[in-house]
Amino acid sequence: MQQLSRGAVKAASPTSASRWRRSLAVVAATAVGVGTTIAATPASMAAEVYFCADNTQPYVPVSTVEAYAAGTTVHGLSVTSGTTPEAFTGTYIGFVDNYIGSNKDLLLFKLSSPVIDGTNGLKPAGIWAGMSGSPVYDADGRLIGAVAYSLNSDNLPIAGVTPAEYMKSIGSTAVSTVNKVKVTPANLRVTADGAKVAGTNLVGGTLSPARIVKVAGGAGTALNAFTNRTLARTPKTVKGASFLRSGNFAPAAAVNAGVNDPLVAGGTIAALYGTDELVAGGIGTVTAVCSVGGTTTVWAFGHPMSHDGRTSMYMSNASTAMIVPDGTGVYGSYKQVSEFGQPLGMVTQDRAVGLRGTVGATTGFGIDVAVQNPAGTEVGTYHGELAYQDLTASALAYMIGSAAYDQLDEISNGTGEVTWTINFTRGDGSPATLTNNQVVAGSFFLDDLGTQAANDAWALTSNEFEDVTITGIEVTVKLLSADSLTYKANDVQVLGKDNVTWGSLDGSKLKAGGTYTVRPEYVVKKNGRTAGKATGATQSVTLSTKARTGGSFKFVGTNSASEDCVIYSDGSIECTVWDTEDPTYTDFDELLAALDDEVSDASVDATLRYKKTSGSAIQEFTWTGPGVVSGSAKALFTIKK
Repeated sequence: MQQLSRGAVKAASPTSASRWRRSLAVVAATAVGVGTTIAATPASMAAEVYFCADNTQPYVPVSTVEAYAAGTTVHGLSVTSGTTPEAFTGTYIGFVDNYIGSNKDLLLFKLSSPVIDGTNGLKPAGIWAGMSGSPVYDADGRLIGAVAYSLNSDNLPIAGVTPAEYMKSIGSTAVSTVNKVKVTPANLRVTADGAKVAGTNLVGGTLSPARIVKVAGGAGTALNAFTNRTLARTPKTVKGASFLRSGNFAPAAAVNAGVNDPLVAGGTIAALYGTDELVAGGIGTVTAVCSVGGTTTVWAFGHPMSHDGRTSMYMSNASTAMIVPDGTGVYGSYKQVSEFGQPLGMVTQDRAVGLRGTVGATTGFGIDVAVQNPAGTEVGTYHGELAYQDLTASALAYMIGSAAYDQLDEISNGTGEVTWTINFTRGDGSPATLTNNQVVAGSFFLDDLGTQAANDAWALTSNEFEDVTITGIEVTVKLLSADSLTYKANDVQVLGKDNVTWGSLDGSKLKAGGTYTVRPEYVVKKNGRTAGKATGATQSVTLSTKARTGGSFKFVGTNSASEDCVIYSDGSIECTVWDTEDPTYTDFDELLAALDDEVSDASVDATLRYKKTSGSAIQEFTWTGPGVVSGSAKALFTIKK
């Protein structure tokens, strides 16, 4: 950015409502490109105020900080390697009016450290992703606030600091949403001296929340597209889903590897929707820790992670490998974590000015996936813990897909069978289970593998009738082939009189009262290309002695049919219309029954129809196909006496 020009001056007046709140003197002279200046008068003497309820950790009120003389020195803490916070220094620049929300100003500081400045032998990192939440203190150790915003991704050392006064209120008052506001002469409150401290033209820039280091575990981490697709199975309206589906994910570190030091101000904090094979969340820095009456409360980040409001995330310590400087000036520098510790408590508030959590007991449930080879031998087991109920569907789809990827080492073609049991408690606290099965094949095999299980989980957690709580999910994935094998209905065959030869039923002449053996014929598709034919299980059918004229035998993949019509030789038509509209339910029991009745894509329905002396006869059959069955096949036959 260009340097501030000098020499020109203009008059400015306090138009913001916050001017009256702070009752600060205004000076007319200012450098071009900056707005109303603030007086560098000493703050009035006032009683000490404290961040913690037991009168520990004093903090500096916003009005006091905003009255600082430009260049006032501060210091802070953040982790750049390992788990021990290291010091950085800084100088006050000024503030931006109403940046965080109505009457919520953002403080501006220029920070300095070997990592920020690049004097450690690497490129300058500036304000890096994962530095969010780093506490900033005055010379007396009073908490000013948390590093939370960066000017851009150009590795500049300019930080927006969320005042401690605002963070103290997290969870106890409504706070407006985080803004993304342009810095203009009208909202920038910087003196000429503050402009010198900044060393760059702040006007026209945009201060945005410093990026969270997003992490996702399991095999899909190395493939961000796959990770996003599977995590995005939850509808966009679900809290947390937008955070998980957007942007790239840094590779997740080893989990529960012994980094279990207590959370401390300036230390790294991981806020995670899940752990183990379900690692998904963000990494930042602890701003303050208060231990009062046996309860330890943690504040972090200085801006939201996904702005869930009330939330449920695990929080743990983490070890930092290094701060990775961005040499492109596009993506921004970031903190690379090498390992996570076990969950130390729960984040319960995700608000505009930061996170708040409590150290202690954790709540969540486990998802277990066992993978079998075609012979049914178990070749791998995977376990994850999920803290956020509404993300059950996303987490389940992701974990099933990543477990299969880990075994197949590919993300495209494949065939597999999935069986899942979802354990949950109903609104009255009574336990219940849902078990289902699905066969999946296709070129997006890993994406589709967990879809129906995820749909079941979504139906349960989002239902309108009862407050359902998932308590555990067990899944078995049987990998049938590394190729996509599907079966398209082609013909109906009938066994000849010699009980050896098979031929097409279509056009055959059958005898009233006769018994016949029929079977389906399929065209096999291997990775989308025809690869021969296959036949299915046999079915014995017996015609009534009153059968007349003719009839049909039709089979169809369960999810393929919409309408079934038979045209008889006498010109009459008989149709069955399949209901394809979204179902509606009157209560939870009806919903649960519908979920329990879901059928696999390997299921095949068949219908035998024929005319009788009076009326007609209909017989229905159901069997399991050799894999995913699509399409339908119909054979017309005539009947002789």
